[in-house]
Amino acid sequence: MDNRYIGKVIEELSPFFEENKYEKAGENEYANEKFKVKIDYSDARQMYLLYLAPADGEYAEISAWLFDDSQTERDAASVGLDFTETLLEKTGTKKNSRVAAMVDMPVAKKDGADVATFAKKVLDVYPQFKDAYRDHVSKYGNFLYLNFFGETLVPQLKTVFRSGDRKALKKIMPVFESTYVTGDKDAVNAMLACIAAAVCEDEEAKKNLAEALKENNHMYKAATELAEKLKTNKKLREALIKN
Repeated sequence: MDNRYIGKVIEELSPFFEENKYEKAGENEYANEKFKVKIDYSDARQMYLLYLAPADGEYAEISAWLFDDSQTERDAASVGLDFTETLLEKTGTKKNSRVAAMVDMPVAKKDGADVATFAKKVLDVYPQFKDAYRDHVSKYGNFLYLNFFGETLVPQLKTVFRSGDRKALKKIMPVFESTYVTGDKDAVNAMLACIAAAVCEDEEAKKNLAEALKENNHMYKAATELAEKLKTNKKLREALIKN
């Protein structure tokens, strides 16, 4: 495996380095007054590695991400974002709340529906997730929708489908069903993935989903087939199922 994507990993770390006054200190190495950080790739382990040290201390490995020839530049971006989160935690760095406050909410398309449209409708139903959305976008620099929905919407749906609460279902199911009809490929896949993640390990939740979609059997079949795939798709499970 050549190390062709390390630039993308570092690109995703750049906002963290800039905000916290890290300067380039060597090849794939950055430092400020308190800490120094190094990013490396191990051919033997097929992993990206993140190292951290006090400014005058020795490096210690604080995170590792498996990365082989089957993965892409988009996966490398995920590595960089995960490493950013690790550095925020390990260095005790606060998120930039001023930047978060400036993040715009997603806007719905007038015709059809994309992921932003789906996200806006979800946030209209669950406005308690708006701050989480702002924090997410300010931290990552863009909207990693599967990760965001995995942290917010999926846990909410687990509760809704497990309980079978008709009032709660009546609020969110029209969003799902309209997205299924008018959404583009990404929006439909994201919506189905959220439902699948919410019910894949809960038979009672599946029964309640079946009741909620009794007039839309095609959509129910699509969601439950994806729920079965989730049981073996490690990458998708990690994005959508956080506990």
